[in-house]
Amino acid sequence: MRTSHRKTLPVDWDRLGHAYGRASDTPAHLNALESGDADARAAALDHLDIAVLHQGFPETATAPAVRAVTELLAEGRAHPDTVEPLLEFLGDAALSVTRLADDRYFAELLPDLAESVAQAYPVVFSLLTTSPSDRALFRAENLVAIAQLPSLADRREDVAVLVLEWSERGTGSQAEWLDCLGRLGGDLRDRLTDPDPAVRLRAALTHEDDPRSRTLILAALADSPPPDLHQFELVAAAIRVAADFTEIATAACEVARRDSWAGFDDGWGALVRFAFPKPYGKRRPLTDAQRALLRALVANDSLWNPKNGSCGLVFTQAGLPHSRNACRRLAG
Repeated sequence: MRTSHRKTLPVDWDRLGHAYGRASDTPAHLNALESGDADARAAALDHLDIAVLHQGFPETATAPAVRAVTELLAEGRAHPDTVEPLLEFLGDAALSVTRLADDRYFAELLPDLAESVAQAYPVVFSLLTTSPSDRALFRAENLVAIAQLPSLADRREDVAVLVLEWSERGTGSQAEWLDCLGRLGGDLRDRLTDPDPAVRLRAALTHEDDPRSRTLILAALADSPPPDLHQFELVAAAIRVAADFTEIATAACEVARRDSWAGFDDGWGALVRFAFPKPYGKRRPLTDAQRALLRALVANDSLWNPKNGSCGLVFTQAGLPHSRNACRRLAG
């Protein structure tokens, strides 16, 4: 596929940096995306993900790399097995712009990065228009991330029309297509009564201010989430819509019993932080809801490795000991 696109200007990569130093190695990786062997292409994709946009944080080389990747895709020069990873790189770059919008540390980098990502919009839109059906949802998710840039607000309706057309073809998860439409500002309240629980919950997460959504979210928290939804989404939404921890204590205990240690950030850990807005102290007796949560945590074998600092920090911040026996005694 060939799409009309402005050629990028020559870049002095030696004066730019990525997460591991000067970006003098970046041009070779970009070239490998077009003509390198399989190992070189894999290394190039790793370079973009790990060095150029390390954990979603841009460097001075990020915007020029986005322009170079856009050019490869626009001119059909990217090797076929790199197209999807490169679209994901562009989508991740867009997400970094929106996620870091208020971060002063990146204030100098973001305008150029936002402009470079916006230039990729027509290319990614075209790739979704002509997409094989098995790749359409993935491409749509990255196009939606790009369309969320403030400068592309007037393009979102076009994207929504295209996404809706694809969703009606019956390819991929309806809940995930609905997520794309919701992020574009679509009104999904008519799907709050859909027979598919994943679709109902996706609509509820999009319209948390609707009383029906609140009921759906709080009811769903106690169970394992349906396919195509993640527990952390339900946990975060329940915390936002609940009046206090007591209202969700029973469901929170179910999460705490089944969650893995990795939920220290946005699973059981988020619920502990909600349950303990002020750290526990001897002069602040535990409530019945807090005791119930402690009992659920004690019952979960995966949370008590003393070498796991992430889990330990959750307990410390709540004023609790990271000791199973000590928490069992506190819970009573």
